[in-house]
Amino acid sequence: MAHPLAVSNSGTVETLTGTRTITAAEILASSIFTLDPGGAGRSVVLPNAATAGMAGQIVCIANAADAAEVLTVSADSATVVTPTQAETAILFCTGVKWYGIAGANS
Repeated sequence: MAHPLAVSNSGTVETLTGTRTITAAEILASSIFTLDPGGAGRSVVLPNAATAGMAGQIVCIANAADAAEVLTVSADSATVVTPTQAETAILFCTGVKWYGIAGANS
C-alpha cells in the first residue's frame, strides 16, 4: 500500500501570467505545484475550504521565481501564506479553513 503522502508524479510546473486559480480537481489529481511568478508578484487562489473532498487535503506550492517575486496564496478571500523566491508553502485544509506555513528551501 502506498504511503498517503506519496506522489505519483512531479505535479504541475507552470510560469504564471496572472492570477492562478487552483481547482479541487487539480488538488485531488496531484497536490504539488511549482509556480514561477513570471516577473511579478502573483495571486494563487485555492478552492473554498468547504468544497467536497478538500477536508484533509495537503498542498505543496513552491515559488520558482528567479527574482524577488511573491506568491500570495489565498482561500475564502483571506491570505493564507506568502512564499517568496525559493520558498515552499505547505497548506492543509480542515474542511472549514485552509492553514499553511512557508519556509526557505535548502
